[in-house]
Amino acid sequence: MAYNTLKAIGPRINYTEKFKKEKASLEKEFHKYLDEWQQTAVMVVNYAKKYGDKEELHHKPYGQWETFTWTEVSEIMFAVASALLSLDIKEEDKIGIFSANRAEWHLSDLGSLLIRCITVPIYATNTEEECAYIINDSGIKVLFVGRQVHYDTAYPLLEKCPSLDKIIVFHRGTKVHDDKRVIMWDDFLNDGRATPRKSEIEEIMKRAHYDDICTIIYTSGTTGEPKGAVHTHKTLLHNAWAVGRYTEEGFVEGESSLCMLPLTHVLERSWSYGILSMGMQLWYCEDHNEILERLSEANTHVMNSAPRLFEKIYSTLYTKVRTASPMKQKIFHWSVEVGRQHGDLVLAGIQPPSFLTLKRKIADKLVLHKVRALFGTNMDHLNYGGAALNPEIEKFFFYCGVLITSGYGLTETSPVLTMNSPHYFKFGSVGPAVPLVDIRIDPDTSEIQARGPNIIKEYYNQPELSKEMFTKDGWFKTGDIGRIDEDGYLFITDRLKDLIITSGGKNIAPQMIELMMGEDHFIEYLAVVGDGKKYVSALIVPSFVNLEDWAAKASITFSSREELIKHPEVVKFYEQIINKRQNSLGQVERIKKFTLLKHEFSQEAGEITPTMKVKRKFVQEKYKDLIAAMYDD
Repeated sequence: MAYNTLKAIGPRINYTEKFKKEKASLEKEFHKYLDEWQQTAVMVVNYAKKYGDKEELHHKPYGQWETFTWTEVSEIMFAVASALLSLDIKEEDKIGIFSANRAEWHLSDLGSLLIRCITVPIYATNTEEECAYIINDSGIKVLFVGRQVHYDTAYPLLEKCPSLDKIIVFHRGTKVHDDKRVIMWDDFLNDGRATPRKSEIEEIMKRAHYDDICTIIYTSGTTGEPKGAVHTHKTLLHNAWAVGRYTEEGFVEGESSLCMLPLTHVLERSWSYGILSMGMQLWYCEDHNEILERLSEANTHVMNSAPRLFEKIYSTLYTKVRTASPMKQKIFHWSVEVGRQHGDLVLAGIQPPSFLTLKRKIADKLVLHKVRALFGTNMDHLNYGGAALNPEIEKFFFYCGVLITSGYGLTETSPVLTMNSPHYFKFGSVGPAVPLVDIRIDPDTSEIQARGPNIIKEYYNQPELSKEMFTKDGWFKTGDIGRIDEDGYLFITDRLKDLIITSGGKNIAPQMIELMMGEDHFIEYLAVVGDGKKYVSALIVPSFVNLEDWAAKASITFSSREELIKHPEVVKFYEQIINKRQNSLGQVERIKKFTLLKHEFSQEAGEITPTMKVKRKFVQEKYKDLIAAMYDD
């Protein structure tokens, strides 16, 4: 949120109670919305008639930005649908998308939905084995793939997956086999244009309904095999309506959003549908390593992200400050402190005094505007999901004039159950429930439970697991632990399955400890362990960029990372970091021992999910010997 709009934040009201009182009118409004659009692809085609040659999609897969107007998007959707029909694809057939973010991702998705197919996204970083599982489980017939790496992973699956008939390759220049089962995207579109089936498509569109299955989204699997969450158009359109229409975000037709989270992730998927439903533009970030460059070039107004982006920016800023001159350090810390004083008054709904406002303007000119500039000059609002972000990091950016808000949900809930917005939020919370969603806390387990029109009815091919999703009285069991405050704001404590119970019977919430430690610039990842043990320990992945810089300044020589992490001064340094950061923890929650790991966690190694969450069980099994060594005494 830009600095000059911070004054809009004032006293909060209990939105949970407000939405409950307005439930009848909200239900009427939502069903009117559903009756108008019926289905996501139909909505886009109808909007194309309204917006015509206005810009809609922007991507940069070939070194230069390419733009697609609403008219062009609609034309390509019909070409995709015609080409699929020519391949004998029928309504309700499964169509896979295995690619990073780019315009073709949405074009293939929407074109498939136009003829009532069911799209099944696959994370661009998934392995051949993971892809095969999803293709076989869902019965994908046609698979759209992105670049060479995706094609190379997918091609062998034509022999391993009986349902898979065709692979369509997005990226020009991809080296493919001389195989009729493989079609390049441009050729695929030309086939659709050469044999247009518009009248047939329009007849299918008339049968489209919001209760149709839209997509099967497979969970990223932190606790076992992925499960296919079956979403209708209604579940996803609820999020588009509730988040985009009713939370007073101030979104404007023609403004834009940067598509940074993987489109396979339900948050970016439903968010992007919401953006399109408001006549806004989408800009795509295909490679997360280029996010800051894309932010500068696209200069969008809103964006979703994972917490890791903000953690890394925060860490990088403070690393640079530590190496700056004493005068620059002093100016930086003074500016942030002035921002804090001013921001805390704004949060409390108090008009800052004129002398503080003047100091804030000076601090902004000296330092704070540079932090905001990292996100582009148009950015009004940043949102994150998928994992928690330390409230201290949220506050730091807020004091610099950047509002970063959080929401909460799961793959099974479309995903948004609760959310903060520029007009109502509390740091550390994930906001109040969105319209037509009810949240309760189980009195025995403290589990968060929910009900609403955004929640799936089943997992694909898993009837028993589908039953286990719900309580006897029909509430969805999130598996998360939390509390609701007096204003209706939800606070997440931990995952129910992640709770550590020590040998002394004490319940420990590891996520809280990991958040506290993860704020440090020298820690990349930290995984708390200790289930059934006398005390809590941790596996730590250092931020090697920062650690190696510190070691050089401390005149510590090393020939490898393994040698570096075993150096007594390095071990002592991390002991000091941990002890300092856990002062506020109870004795039973404190980390007694830790082990530094010599490499980063990665999805390829199986340690993290595509959304950057640690696969706790996998990590505990992989490093069981290192963990056991911390308890040998």
